[in-house]
Amino acid sequence: MNVRPAIARMSAYSPPLEMRNQGDYLLLDFNESTLPPSADAVAAIRAYLEGGRVQAYPAYGNILERLGGYTGRPAAELILTNGCDQAIEIVERALLEAGDEMITAVPTFAMTTQVAQTIGARVVGVPYGADLRYPLEAVLAAVGPRTRLIVVTNPNNPTGTSIDGAQLRRILTARPGLAVLVDEAYYEFSGRTFAALLDEFDNLAITRTFSKAFAIAGLRLGYAMSNAAFVRELYKVRGPYDVNMLAVKAAEALLARPEPWQAYVHDVMQVAKPRVERFFREHGVRYYPGDANFLLVQPASVPDAVDYLKAHGILVRLMRPPVEHCFRLSIGSSQDMGRFMETYGNYLSQAGA
Repeated sequence: MNVRPAIARMSAYSPPLEMRNQGDYLLLDFNESTLPPSADAVAAIRAYLEGGRVQAYPAYGNILERLGGYTGRPAAELILTNGCDQAIEIVERALLEAGDEMITAVPTFAMTTQVAQTIGARVVGVPYGADLRYPLEAVLAAVGPRTRLIVVTNPNNPTGTSIDGAQLRRILTARPGLAVLVDEAYYEFSGRTFAALLDEFDNLAITRTFSKAFAIAGLRLGYAMSNAAFVRELYKVRGPYDVNMLAVKAAEALLARPEPWQAYVHDVMQVAKPRVERFFREHGVRYYPGDANFLLVQPASVPDAVDYLKAHGILVRLMRPPVEHCFRLSIGSSQDMGRFMETYGNYLSQAGA
């Protein structure tokens, strides 16, 4: 097979997902929920499986109206996708041609650049500085005549840092016709969204996921928001049956009774994360503050720390340049983070000895 040159030049995005069984490890490496989805979601999945409809193609019903109630956007401005990855993909495929330029600050979520490369677009990666603040001026300076799209991950993965409304407005008004995609995968944890700006800017699209706070990463459900005219174009790119009904039924239950997953978010952000940050400060461990359910942690030796944690049943995520001097720690429930702190405290004692 003679694949396209743009594909041949690429490497596959292959996150280390194999052999990471929940029963064997505490999974603090992929920013997933450490708790299962609510009993309501599980019951909705079971009811659908037992209802004699699995053999039929999906019929999505009023899920967009339910999602509209949650997001504050009309159903016509929403499209369901097979995970946030597909939401990013259909936006980029709708906007980019081979030879176009896409700008993003790096390091960031790998799928945003992976999709652009498959199209044959040129990715302009603007590096974060040492303080990991968003490099706004450098991003704006990188805009050229072939720039078609700027992607902003907010809060950014893996840095955890965010931009504010004034910064985004400068990006949205940088040049007429320049599209902006904001990925809000961690919105439920940060509490920050730019959805209200959709009323003001028709060059803005926002993507989100049910994988993190809602705890259904394995079911693959996400969505995109934009103006209704652009969403109609996105339906031309997404397949009519790309979203599975188990995910939809779970999402309906999670939106109908949000208290369980909201309690988890509160525990993560208001209890567990402050405790972990205090633990690091008290033990002289450098970390980088952020606005999501994870932290970049800078130990004296990344391989030693990661190997020790794995040997004691805890997985964290190794990082690539330019943050290879850190590992990324997902923040789970306060109980799970208690286990992490006990284990990491033992590691620090051993390393000090």
